[in-house]
Amino acid sequence: MEFDLFMGGLAVVLAALATWLILLFFRSPASAQSSVETALHGLRNLDAPTADIDAQGQSNRTTAQIPYVSRLLTLSLLLTAIVCILSLLSRFSDAPIPSWLTNPWVQAILSTPAMFYCGSPIHREGWHALKLRMPDVNSLISLGATGAYIYSLAICVAGNQFPEGSRHAYFGSVNIIVALALSIELLELFILRDAERFQDSAAPAAASTPKTPNDSITDHAFATLIAAVRRLARFSRVFTITVIIIAVWAFALLVVFGPQPRLAVALFGGVGVLVIAGLILAILAVILIINGRRKVQQGND
Repeated sequence: MEFDLFMGGLAVVLAALATWLILLFFRSPASAQSSVETALHGLRNLDAPTADIDAQGQSNRTTAQIPYVSRLLTLSLLLTAIVCILSLLSRFSDAPIPSWLTNPWVQAILSTPAMFYCGSPIHREGWHALKLRMPDVNSLISLGATGAYIYSLAICVAGNQFPEGSRHAYFGSVNIIVALALSIELLELFILRDAERFQDSAAPAAASTPKTPNDSITDHAFATLIAAVRRLARFSRVFTITVIIIAVWAFALLVVFGPQPRLAVALFGGVGVLVIAGLILAILAVILIINGRRKVQQGND
C-alpha cells in the first residue's frame, strides 16, 4: 500500500514535470503556413497564375505525390496484413505454423519497412511540425506509432525482463496506425488534385471573361475557406499540445493505478490518446477541405 502511494506520488511529480517541459517547449511557435493553406492559395490564383511561385510549386508537388503515397499505402497494407496474421497466430500455442514465424523478431523485420519507409511522409511532416513548435495531426500519429514501435522492439530485445502479461509485441498496431494515416493523407491529396483540375479548367475563362457577381461569391467562399483553415491550424496546435499532455498523464497514472498488465495498458492508454485524437483531427481537416472546395466550385458554376 505504501509502495503504491509512493509510486503514485512519483508518477504525479514526473507527469507534472513533463507537462511543464512540454508547455515550455511549445510556448512560442515559429511562424509557418500550413501546407493545405499554401496549396489552396495557389489553386485560387486564377487571375495571376505566376503571382505565387511557392504555392504553384506546392500544387505541382501535390499531384506528383499521389502515385508515391499510393505505392506506400499498398506496401503498408500488404505488410500490415502479414504482421497482423502472424501476431494473431502467435497468441495460440497450437497454431499449425513453424514456431519461428511467431517470433517477434519476424514481426519486427516486416514492420520496420512499414514504419520507416511507408510512414516516412507522416514522420517527416510530424517531426518537422514539432521542430517548428506547431504540432499537428502527423505529429500525434508519429508520436503514437513511435512509442508503440519502441515498446515492441524492447520486447524483442528483453521480453523476459518485462512483467508477465506485458511481453506481447504490438507491431501489427504500429502498421495499422501508419496505414490509416497514409489513407487519410492520400484522400487529402486526391481532394487537392481535383481542385487543381478545377483551376486548370477555370483559368482560361477567368482570363477572358469580365468579373461578374458570381466571382464575388467565389472570392468570398474562398476567403471563408482560408479563414477556416487558419482557425483549424490554430485550434490544431492548442488541441495537439493538450492531447500530448493528456497522453503523458494517462501513461503515468495507468502505470501505477491501471489494471494488469499495467505497462502494456499504460502504453496503449497513452498511444491510444495520441492516435485517436490525431485521426479525428485529420478527418475534420478533410471534411473542411471538401466542404470549402465544394462551396468555391459552386460559386464558379
